[in-house]
Amino acid sequence: MDNSLDNADLRQHNDFLMKYQSINNKLKKRFLRNPNITEASEQFNSLALNCEQEEAWQYAGLCSTAVARCYHTLGDTESEINNLLRAGRHFLTADKQNWSIGCPSVGQENFQAATSCFSDAVQACHNSPEFSATAAGAILELAIALGPTPAAGQFVKKSIGIFPTAQAFDLLLSYYIKQGDHTSALNLCTEFMDLLESSAASNHSARYRIFIRKIEINRLLLILIQQLTVQRLSPGISEVLERFTSIEDNWSANSHLSEDEFILLQSLVLACQSKDSHSLLALENDLWNYLNTEQKDLLRQLVKIVTTE
Repeated sequence: MDNSLDNADLRQHNDFLMKYQSINNKLKKRFLRNPNITEASEQFNSLALNCEQEEAWQYAGLCSTAVARCYHTLGDTESEINNLLRAGRHFLTADKQNWSIGCPSVGQENFQAATSCFSDAVQACHNSPEFSATAAGAILELAIALGPTPAAGQFVKKSIGIFPTAQAFDLLLSYYIKQGDHTSALNLCTEFMDLLESSAASNHSARYRIFIRKIEINRLLLILIQQLTVQRLSPGISEVLERFTSIEDNWSANSHLSEDEFILLQSLVLACQSKDSHSLLALENDLWNYLNTEQKDLLRQLVKIVTTE
């Protein structure tokens, strides 16, 4: 037990252990009497709710894990999965709480417990194909908790492999850009666009149109940063560059960008190709309000590359 715990924490800890153990004892087999799993599940759930109210997230995670075990015994897969995910989220919250007060655990016990819960939930989903979307979502949650790391990228890829979603593609694209892996980011843009264009919702959903606009801008910036010519690009990506270098008016074919955005991006391409540093710096200022944070970082990189050559 951590000696830094004050008396109130000690009382809370001991009180929890007594209640938890009392419920757990009811699950032990007695002579000529089977344990009441349903009753124990309800009591563990009630204890979990109390822990949530007191923001004792680690304890809430332990109780939710116990509830999941009860549902596993009862053969209720959906409730088992939901409580494993609930437990995982509680452990993640406990881990964040420790970091926020400047006392991160050396062994990362809470994060490891969260990983275990999410992994168990995914395994339970694999045993029931109808929960594939839930499995993909669980893996994505874990990736988000890890942040933009190579390990998180692998989790996102796994999520996409199980059930591809725009959120997963967008997250992986963000990770690639933050890691400076521009080649992978550009390739993923093509896959992401294919997913959106093949979706029935892409022509009706404002959210999907926002994604498409984002990809259009990201692809162009990534092409320019890597100084790729039309001859060095795959047919699908080369069309992106050709659209902005053609002397014809192609704006009407690009409805996801405003006319001003299209003209500014077209000017950006021409400034990069002609190595016009003065125009490029002016365009950086003009484009700024149209870009998100990642795109601004990409534009900064592009300007630095061109102006220092």
